[in-house]
Amino acid sequence: MDSTNHRHVTRVATGARTGAAAGVVVLVLSACAVSHHPALERVRLTPPADHILAGRLAAADVVVAGVLTRAQRDIRYEAPCGIIAHIMRRCDDTEAYDARVRAFDGHEWTLMFFRLGPGPHPAPGDSAVWVLHRDAVFPYLVCAQRAALTTTGCVSEPSFILESDDDMLPLSEWPRVQRLLQALNL
Repeated sequence: MDSTNHRHVTRVATGARTGAAAGVVVLVLSACAVSHHPALERVRLTPPADHILAGRLAAADVVVAGVLTRAQRDIRYEAPCGIIAHIMRRCDDTEAYDARVRAFDGHEWTLMFFRLGPGPHPAPGDSAVWVLHRDAVFPYLVCAQRAALTTTGCVSEPSFILESDDDMLPLSEWPRVQRLLQALNL
């Protein structure tokens, strides 16, 4: 799906055999390892003033201009904190949010972002250019509860995330972002 309001930056391989689970895992891992390589090589061809932003765009999975329609705290992805640790102020202040962005063409993207401490964070109604990265998120609260009952590991879930504050750009940057995406051949 290619429009003026969002771009898919990576493509997912299709036609993988369903019976060869190991082959699919190797294929997915190898695709992830090289998917951004050509775009990263082109960063040096952009103007020096744009190198940092071009590098972020080249490493992104999706870049979308849109409005945040939902930002709901989701404690399942936060590290649990016991009463004693809380009193001793040894708890991590990171808050997890399940969010949704609606592109200006109507397409919706679900993502996670993490707020560190009491600072500002994206709120419903915020219009921006969203630089999304595909990553694994861990439901730490569920994992901690299971750890008390079983020895199974903590299973991650795939999600789009905002890696840093730099992944939310002012909407006025969209023309510049589109120019860089074109220069990076994304």
